[in-house]
Amino acid sequence: MISSKAIDLVLTFSEEEFRKFGLYVNSPYFNNENIQVKFYTILKKYYPNFENRNFEKEKVFAKLYPGKKYNDGVMRNILSGMLGLAEEFLTIQNLQENEFNSKISLMRELSDRRMEKLFEKAEIEAQDILDKREAKNDSYYYDSYLLLSEQRSNKLKHKSSLYNTELFLTEMSNNLTISFLINILKSSTHMANTNLRMFQFDYNVSLVNELELYLDKESEKYKDITYIQYYYNAFKLAKTKEEKYFFALKLIADSDYEKLTISEKGSIFTLLTNYCYYKINKGEISFRKEHFLIYKEKIERGDYKGEMHFLSHIQYLNVVITGLDAGEITWVEGFIERYKSELDNINMENTYNFSHALVNYYHKNYNEALNRAANVKTDDLSYKHQLKSFYLKIYYDMDETESFYSHVDSYKHFLTNEKHIPAATRDVLANYVLFTKKLFDIKQNKTEKDFEFFKIKKEIAENTLLVNKQWLLEKAEAIEKLTG
Repeated sequence: MISSKAIDLVLTFSEEEFRKFGLYVNSPYFNNENIQVKFYTILKKYYPNFENRNFEKEKVFAKLYPGKKYNDGVMRNILSGMLGLAEEFLTIQNLQENEFNSKISLMRELSDRRMEKLFEKAEIEAQDILDKREAKNDSYYYDSYLLLSEQRSNKLKHKSSLYNTELFLTEMSNNLTISFLINILKSSTHMANTNLRMFQFDYNVSLVNELELYLDKESEKYKDITYIQYYYNAFKLAKTKEEKYFFALKLIADSDYEKLTISEKGSIFTLLTNYCYYKINKGEISFRKEHFLIYKEKIERGDYKGEMHFLSHIQYLNVVITGLDAGEITWVEGFIERYKSELDNINMENTYNFSHALVNYYHKNYNEALNRAANVKTDDLSYKHQLKSFYLKIYYDMDETESFYSHVDSYKHFLTNEKHIPAATRDVLANYVLFTKKLFDIKQNKTEKDFEFFKIKKEIAENTLLVNKQWLLEKAEAIEKLTG
């Protein structure tokens, strides 16, 4: 197979895109080099994967230039030309698919040509595209600004110099301000809600601070703009961790849900579930129910696939785990069966088996839980961690001393050797293994109840870099009852 940026790019084309690209290459308006037409014909023969022993530079060159000696420089130029055509094709396709931007470009040209009637027609069509948008987000307000800017520019070109454009400027400024506010709040919120920085706000940006003070004071002014309310409350939640912003976001998820894009519908649920996880990890058990209800609502709304065509196995497992933590066993069992078919084929059986292992563990059917877990066969890193965490719990509860200590060593080696685990995540998991082992050590000596135990329990309760904290605290309390 030819190694080239051009081939790498064409590999990403769908069948329809590749067909349209052929029309593009064959159009004399876009391409006046016949050699590229011939090269596309060869590409067509080997599309879609180009994995063929005949698809090599020398053999392709021989087809393009029969009887001529291979010239690597010429071949590189052909590939470079094809890359240029592919990039131009994608640019034009993107412009054609973005109706609004196409209209703005057309308005600019028509204004320059003083075609006033056609300009007005394009102006009406552009406004109609904007009016039909359900999501009044940062893009909506920025595009509104662009439309007003073209309207104002046209008036200044073709009307009297005394023509008053102040109203245009005022509305343009308002739209640009709203777009900017949404964008800066969104960026700040996302920075504070990454996996490694969940609900940490340890950076200081003076502009963001000034905007926060402004919005704290003027929030009423923007009360009807859903996206400012959305990201303002998300931003404040990340920064202050105050519950009132969590419930304000929940209200937006309930009342303004249909005004959000597919992506932001997913994001608002992620923000809410992240906060629940944060509160649970602090020992606030009431948020277990909130956590479950948020997942349940997302499932019942039918938006669980987001922009994908299937239910993510990670999301499926999160629903199962959260439901079990909340004690909603009947609902979880129904969910497992009902939504199995929504999973992608690669992860379906593994996810289904692991979910049943978790349910059996909940019911204390430990042997069946182990049998189900043994059927999970995958190299997926997220499964590896989940499975190792699961086995650690089950060996702990079964008092399988040899299996438990052997698994602790295996888990430690996994954390040390698996280079794809981020350092912060590695520390969180290592703490979980460490505290589980400490509790198991004490558990095996049931007469021991000394300062060391209470010290460990206190460390678990106060540790903020820890998964399965509530499970660990429950195990510590069980030891306390046995030795009390």
